[in-house]
Parts: sequence; structure tokens; C-alpha cells
Amino acid sequence: MMRRLTGLILLALGVWLFWGGLQAVLAFTSRGGPLMSALMEPPTSLIRLVGSGFMAIGGLLAVLRMQGGGVTGLIGAMIFLALGGLLAMSGVDASLWQDELIHGGIGVLLAALILTVRRT
Repeated sequence: MMRRLTGLILLALGVWLFWGGLQAVLAFTSRGGPLMSALMEPPTSLIRLVGSGFMAIGGLLAVLRMQGGGVTGLIGAMIFLALGGLLAMSGVDASLWQDELIHGGIGVLLAALILTVRRT
């Protein structure tokens, strides 16, 4: 039960972060910008979408009691955490990368909990 609840929280976090990243891409493209520019210049949107997508998939796998949920969620959380680290190392304002580090850290903790709690 605890594993499924943790998976549900990880799923919600991943979907919420994915939606935030998708809204930024949609806002850019609705103003006439090309999709590849929205994703790759700089690639923060792509990294955000991939990381949060993996977190959501990992949470869904844990909720459905399938194998690989913890590992998939952990990969996504580490990607999202790396995004915060990359933004911090690039010298941008702290308000732009602190949220990524916090959300990525929460994702890592949730995925680690999924990995350590026994299946019932």
C-alpha cells in the first residue's frame, strides 16, 4: 500500500512538472516559434519534458504494481535534478534553478522509497 501511494505521489509530481514544461513549449510555438527551437535552444525544455515524463511513467508503473517503476522514476528524477544542476552551473539566477533542484530531490526521495519498500 505504501509503495502504491508513493507511486501515486511520484506520478502526480511527474505529470505536474510535465504539464509545466509542455505549457512553456506550447506558449513559444503559439507565438510562431518553431518546435525545435522551443525544445533545443537551449535544451532545457527537452530535458524537463524527458525527466518529468520518466518520473510520471515510473510512478504509474509503481501504482500498477509493475516492475521497473522505482528505477524509471529514479532515472527521471535524476534527469530533472541534473537540469537544476546544469542551470546553476550556467550562472543563471537562482530563482530559475532552485525549483528544479527541489522537485528533482523530491522525485529522487520518492523513487528511492519505491525502491526500498517491499511489494505486498
